[in-house]
Amino acid sequence: MDPTNLVPSPDSIPAAAWIFEALDVLLFALHILVVDIVVGGVLLTIYFHLTQRKKSALQPPDSDRLPTATAIAVNLGVAPLLFLQVLYGHFFYTSSVLMATFWLLVIPLLILGYYGLYVHRRKLSGAPVLAKTFLVLSALALLYIGFMFVNNITLMYQPAKWAAYFDNRAGTILNLGDPTLVPRYLHFVVAAVAVAGLFRAAVARFRENRKGTDETATKRAGLRIFAFGSMAQALVGFVFLATLPGDFILQFLGGDLFSTTVLLLGVGLAFAAIAAALRNNLDATLYLLGGVILAMVVNRANLRMMYLEPYFTHDALEVDPQYGVFAVFLAVLVVGVGSVVYMLRMVVSKKEASL
Repeated sequence: MDPTNLVPSPDSIPAAAWIFEALDVLLFALHILVVDIVVGGVLLTIYFHLTQRKKSALQPPDSDRLPTATAIAVNLGVAPLLFLQVLYGHFFYTSSVLMATFWLLVIPLLILGYYGLYVHRRKLSGAPVLAKTFLVLSALALLYIGFMFVNNITLMYQPAKWAAYFDNRAGTILNLGDPTLVPRYLHFVVAAVAVAGLFRAAVARFRENRKGTDETATKRAGLRIFAFGSMAQALVGFVFLATLPGDFILQFLGGDLFSTTVLLLGVGLAFAAIAAALRNNLDATLYLLGGVILAMVVNRANLRMMYLEPYFTHDALEVDPQYGVFAVFLAVLVVGVGSVVYMLRMVVSKKEASL
């Protein structure tokens, strides 16, 4: 069967495709940054509970921030998911149906994971076993969600595999045979631990500035987590690159100037961030991390178009201009992001007042 016959016709879009692609890249970069803080923060907290290093400088006393960060991550994920559906909905909806049984579990497990983080925060001192149990449940829920997203995205890219639906209509099709699946997933998990370590250092510096306490050991520990986590991340990234189809590898390694430039820029910034972290330069590490995340998200978009090129390009989308409505949407988006920033400032101010 010709897989192009399985791809639904795309809907028209209200503005030029490059606008939605740019917004998707920018907002997904913000989303994945906060997701990394949440997932990595949960994994680090579990690690230190298990090792019982109560007095260690590495012990993260910031788990009370995880529920708030989770709420922010979910809200920041709405817009890029919307833009993904605007441009690639005819692929994304199809892959979601193919794995619907697993995909529909994402929402209840997200609620469970969110609730578990609150239980951990409120019960840690009074009922530590209960708190730690719920923290582990939250970690499993979050890791499941990440794994399902990776399955969905990789299945979305490969319409040739959609024909499996005719032999399995139960909504239980996963892309487990894809050689990129595990490296892609580990690429996310390892990055989460590294970013959470850097967040730990940033929080320590913030507390040091506000309270005047000496947080040198905590900052150094967080930077070390980021540095060594990023080294592991680089190794996983090279494995991920090696598992891609050969023609995609060639495009990233000189065949396509833009893709090659962005990849090399991301790799260069990543190694510069590792070097800055090893020198305990927190400010430089934070700035470099921003560049790394943006470059990697652009790489992700480039890879998506490589996969979809045999079936779809942006030129296939019909533009039905609705710039007035689109302007209203952008205004609401700006107000929404501003509201989140305002609420965060209120939370920080409240915490400062209680010190």
